[in-house]
Amino acid sequence: MAERDRVHWNRRYRRGDAPVRLRPRPWLTAHTPLLQELAAQVQAQGEVPQALDVACGPGGNALWLAARGWRVVGVDISDEALQQARSAARRLGLAHRCHFLQADLDRWRPRPHHVHLVLCFYFLDRRLWPGLARALRPGGLLVMQTFNRTWRKVRPTTNPAYLLEPGEWLRLAESWGWPVLDHHTGGQEGAARYSDGVVLQKPQAQEAPGGEG
Repeated sequence: MAERDRVHWNRRYRRGDAPVRLRPRPWLTAHTPLLQELAAQVQAQGEVPQALDVACGPGGNALWLAARGWRVVGVDISDEALQQARSAARRLGLAHRCHFLQADLDRWRPRPHHVHLVLCFYFLDRRLWPGLARALRPGGLLVMQTFNRTWRKVRPTTNPAYLLEPGEWLRLAESWGWPVLDHHTGGQEGAARYSDGVVLQKPQAQEAPGGEG
Protein backbone atom coordinates (compact mmCIF):
# COMPACT_ATOMS: atom_id res chain seq x y z
CA MET A 1 0.00 0.00 0.00
CA ALA A 2 1.56 3.23 -1.14
CA GLU A 3 2.26 6.28 1.00
CA ARG A 4 -0.48 8.11 -0.87
CA ASP A 5 -3.00 5.62 0.56
CA ARG A 6 -1.89 6.42 4.09
CA VAL A 7 -2.23 10.14 3.41
CA HIS A 8 -5.60 9.60 1.71
CA TRP A 9 -7.11 7.67 4.61
CA ASN A 10 -5.63 9.95 7.26
CA ARG A 11 -7.23 12.90 5.50
CA ARG A 12 -10.59 11.16 5.26
CA TYR A 13 -10.63 10.24 8.95
CA ARG A 14 -9.60 13.75 10.02
CA ARG A 15 -12.30 15.34 7.88
CA GLY A 16 -14.92 12.85 8.99
CA ASP A 17 -15.41 11.56 5.42
CA ALA A 18 -14.63 8.00 6.49
CA PRO A 19 -17.09 6.45 8.96
CA VAL A 20 -15.70 6.06 12.48
CA ARG A 21 -17.08 2.69 13.50
CA LEU A 22 -16.80 1.96 17.19
CA ARG A 23 -19.43 -0.73 16.76
CA PRO A 24 -18.57 -4.19 15.42
CA ARG A 25 -19.66 -5.33 11.99
CA PRO A 26 -22.98 -7.22 11.94
CA TRP A 27 -21.34 -10.12 10.06
CA LEU A 28 -19.04 -10.53 13.07
CA THR A 29 -21.68 -10.26 15.80
CA ALA A 30 -23.97 -12.63 13.89
CA HIS A 31 -21.48 -15.37 14.79
CA THR A 32 -21.21 -14.57 18.49
CA PRO A 33 -22.07 -18.14 19.63
CA LEU A 34 -19.37 -19.57 17.35
CA LEU A 35 -16.79 -17.10 18.67
CA GLN A 36 -17.80 -17.80 22.27
CA GLU A 37 -17.40 -21.52 21.68
CA LEU A 38 -13.93 -21.03 20.20
CA ALA A 39 -12.88 -18.74 23.07
CA ALA A 40 -14.12 -21.27 25.63
CA GLN A 41 -12.11 -24.05 23.96
CA VAL A 42 -8.96 -21.92 24.06
CA GLN A 43 -9.52 -20.92 27.67
CA ALA A 44 -10.08 -24.55 28.65
CA GLN A 45 -6.51 -25.16 27.50
CA GLY A 46 -5.27 -22.43 29.84
CA GLU A 47 -4.72 -19.85 27.10
CA VAL A 48 -6.16 -16.45 26.27
CA PRO A 49 -7.94 -16.30 22.89
CA GLN A 50 -5.95 -14.24 20.40
CA ALA A 51 -7.35 -12.36 17.39
CA LEU A 52 -5.95 -10.40 14.46
CA ASP A 53 -8.02 -7.66 12.80
CA VAL A 54 -6.60 -6.71 9.39
CA ALA A 55 -7.46 -3.23 8.05
CA CYS A 56 -9.04 -2.55 11.43
CA GLY A 57 -9.78 1.15 10.93
CA PRO A 58 -10.90 2.85 14.18
CA GLY A 59 -11.14 -0.52 15.89
CA GLY A 60 -14.83 -1.33 16.26
CA ASN A 61 -14.36 -5.07 15.78
CA ALA A 62 -11.22 -5.19 17.93
CA LEU A 63 -12.84 -3.33 20.82
CA TRP A 64 -15.89 -5.59 20.71
CA LEU A 65 -13.70 -8.69 20.92
CA ALA A 66 -11.50 -7.22 23.67
CA ALA A 67 -14.59 -6.51 25.77
CA ARG A 68 -15.34 -10.24 25.52
CA GLY A 69 -11.96 -11.43 26.76
CA TRP A 70 -9.95 -11.60 23.55
CA ARG A 71 -6.51 -10.13 23.08
CA VAL A 72 -6.51 -8.37 19.74
CA VAL A 73 -3.93 -6.94 17.37
CA GLY A 74 -5.42 -4.46 14.91
CA VAL A 75 -3.42 -3.49 11.81
CA ASP A 76 -4.11 -0.56 9.49
CA ILE A 77 -2.33 1.90 7.21
CA SER A 78 -3.97 4.98 8.72
CA ASP A 79 -2.26 6.61 11.69
CA GLU A 80 -5.39 8.68 12.30
CA ALA A 81 -7.69 5.65 12.45
CA LEU A 82 -5.34 3.86 14.82
CA GLN A 83 -5.10 6.89 17.11
CA GLN A 84 -8.89 6.90 17.31
CA ALA A 85 -8.81 3.18 18.11
CA ARG A 86 -6.22 3.62 20.85
CA SER A 87 -8.16 6.50 22.40
CA ALA A 88 -11.35 4.44 22.42
CA ALA A 89 -9.53 1.48 23.98
CA ARG A 90 -8.22 3.67 26.78
CA ARG A 91 -11.63 5.26 27.33
CA LEU A 92 -13.29 1.84 27.55
CA GLY A 93 -10.61 0.35 29.80
CA LEU A 94 -9.54 -2.13 27.11
CA ALA A 95 -6.04 -0.87 26.28
CA HIS A 96 -4.46 -3.87 28.03
CA ARG A 97 -6.23 -6.19 25.59
CA CYS A 98 -5.64 -4.24 22.35
CA HIS A 99 -2.50 -3.47 20.39
CA PHE A 100 -2.85 -1.33 17.27
CA LEU A 101 -0.11 -1.49 14.64
CA GLN A 102 0.45 0.87 11.72
CA ALA A 103 1.69 -1.09 8.70
CA ASP A 104 1.81 -1.10 4.92
CA LEU A 105 -0.42 -4.06 4.06
CA ASP A 106 1.36 -4.47 0.73
CA ARG A 107 4.44 -5.61 2.66
CA TRP A 108 3.31 -6.62 6.15
CA ARG A 109 2.60 -10.27 6.85
CA PRO A 110 1.36 -11.75 10.15
CA ARG A 111 3.35 -14.11 12.31
CA PRO A 112 2.50 -17.76 11.44
CA HIS A 113 0.48 -20.05 13.73
CA HIS A 114 -0.17 -17.34 16.28
CA VAL A 115 -3.88 -16.49 16.56
CA HIS A 116 -7.21 -18.25 16.92
CA LEU A 117 -9.24 -15.74 14.91
CA VAL A 118 -8.50 -13.56 11.88
CA LEU A 119 -10.82 -10.79 10.71
CA CYS A 120 -10.66 -8.86 7.46
CA PHE A 121 -13.53 -6.49 6.64
CA TYR A 122 -13.86 -4.31 3.55
CA PHE A 123 -10.28 -4.68 2.44
CA LEU A 124 -9.31 -6.91 -0.46
CA ASP A 125 -5.76 -7.97 -1.31
CA ARG A 126 -5.65 -11.54 -2.53
CA ARG A 127 -1.90 -11.69 -1.93
CA LEU A 128 -2.62 -11.53 1.81
CA TRP A 129 -4.89 -14.57 1.93
CA PRO A 130 -2.16 -17.24 2.29
CA GLY A 131 -0.55 -15.22 5.09
CA LEU A 132 -3.86 -14.92 6.91
CA ALA A 133 -4.31 -18.66 6.62
CA ARG A 134 -0.86 -19.32 8.02
CA ALA A 135 -1.45 -16.91 10.91
CA LEU A 136 -4.24 -19.12 12.23
CA ARG A 137 -3.73 -22.00 14.57
CA PRO A 138 -5.46 -25.25 13.59
CA GLY A 139 -9.16 -25.03 14.39
CA GLY A 140 -9.08 -21.22 14.14
CA LEU A 141 -11.58 -19.09 12.26
CA LEU A 142 -11.16 -16.74 9.31
CA VAL A 143 -14.02 -14.21 9.11
CA MET A 144 -14.11 -11.91 6.08
CA GLN A 145 -16.52 -9.57 4.35
CA THR A 146 -16.05 -7.13 1.49
CA PHE A 147 -17.71 -5.75 -1.60
CA ASN A 148 -18.46 -7.91 -4.61
CA ARG A 149 -18.86 -6.89 -8.26
CA THR A 150 -22.40 -5.61 -7.66
CA TRP A 151 -20.89 -2.65 -5.79
CA ARG A 152 -20.24 -1.06 -9.17
CA LYS A 153 -23.98 -0.38 -9.36
CA VAL A 154 -23.36 2.12 -6.58
CA ARG A 155 -19.87 3.28 -7.57
CA PRO A 156 -19.22 2.43 -11.23
CA THR A 157 -15.66 3.79 -11.09
CA THR A 158 -14.52 1.25 -8.47
CA ASN A 159 -11.56 -0.78 -9.72
CA PRO A 160 -12.90 -4.32 -10.26
CA ALA A 161 -9.59 -5.72 -9.00
CA TYR A 162 -10.73 -4.69 -5.51
CA LEU A 163 -14.08 -6.46 -5.78
CA LEU A 164 -14.85 -10.12 -5.28
CA GLU A 165 -15.94 -12.33 -8.12
CA PRO A 166 -19.16 -14.32 -7.52
CA GLY A 167 -18.35 -17.42 -5.46
CA GLU A 168 -14.67 -16.51 -5.16
CA TRP A 169 -14.37 -17.26 -1.45
CA LEU A 170 -16.18 -20.57 -1.83
CA ARG A 171 -13.68 -21.60 -4.49
CA LEU A 172 -10.84 -20.48 -2.23
CA ALA A 173 -12.12 -22.62 0.63
CA GLU A 174 -12.45 -25.61 -1.69
CA SER A 175 -8.88 -25.16 -2.96
CA TRP A 176 -7.60 -24.99 0.62
CA GLY A 177 -9.74 -27.86 1.83
CA TRP A 178 -11.29 -25.71 4.58
CA PRO A 179 -14.87 -26.08 5.83
CA VAL A 180 -17.21 -23.17 5.10
CA LEU A 181 -19.16 -22.53 8.30
CA ASP A 182 -21.20 -19.69 6.82
CA HIS A 183 -21.39 -17.60 3.67
CA HIS A 184 -23.58 -14.89 2.17
CA THR A 185 -23.77 -13.04 -1.11
CA GLY A 186 -25.77 -9.83 -0.90
CA GLY A 187 -29.26 -9.86 0.56
CA GLN A 188 -28.51 -7.48 3.45
CA GLU A 189 -29.47 -3.85 4.04
CA GLY A 190 -27.21 -0.91 3.30
CA ALA A 191 -23.70 -1.37 1.91
CA ALA A 192 -23.61 -5.00 3.05
CA ARG A 193 -26.21 -5.69 0.38
CA TYR A 194 -23.37 -5.48 -2.16
CA SER A 195 -20.93 -7.66 -0.23
CA ASP A 196 -19.89 -11.25 0.29
CA GLY A 197 -19.20 -12.63 3.74
CA VAL A 198 -17.56 -15.90 4.72
CA VAL A 199 -16.56 -17.83 7.84
CA LEU A 200 -13.90 -20.49 7.25
CA GLN A 201 -12.32 -22.88 9.74
CA LYS A 202 -8.76 -24.08 9.50
CA PRO A 203 -8.65 -27.89 9.75
CA GLN A 204 -7.08 -29.26 12.91
CA ALA A 205 -4.45 -31.24 11.04
CA GLN A 206 -3.52 -28.55 8.53
CA GLU A 207 -0.66 -26.10 8.92
CA ALA A 208 -1.12 -24.01 5.77
CA PRO A 209 -3.22 -24.31 2.60
CA GLY A 210 -1.33 -25.82 -0.28
CA GLY A 211 2.02 -25.52 1.45
CA GLU A 212 2.61 -21.92 0.42
CA GLY A 213 -1.09 -21.14 0.03
